Amino acid sequence: MVEVYKTSVQDQLQAGIVKQLLLVQNPLLEINFDLEDCDKILRIKNIEDAVDISSVLKVLNETGIYVEVLTD
Repeated sequence: MVEVYKTSVQDQLQAGIVKQLLLVQNPLLEINFDLEDCDKILRIKNIEDAVDISSVLKVLNETGIYVEVLTD
């Protein structure tokens, strides 16, 4: 399952930090950013089961990053 988020991440350095924070909680995630998109898209794919949206939101909010779940 792939979850897609709109974020306020501004650059590759910040994206790398966010990625590492998320991987600490769940190393089975595949994470990538599209910072060229106007919504600064974060995509998370969980290899084994559904992504725990609440933990993603918590990590990003604790770092001061705006995050919004994008739906189909």
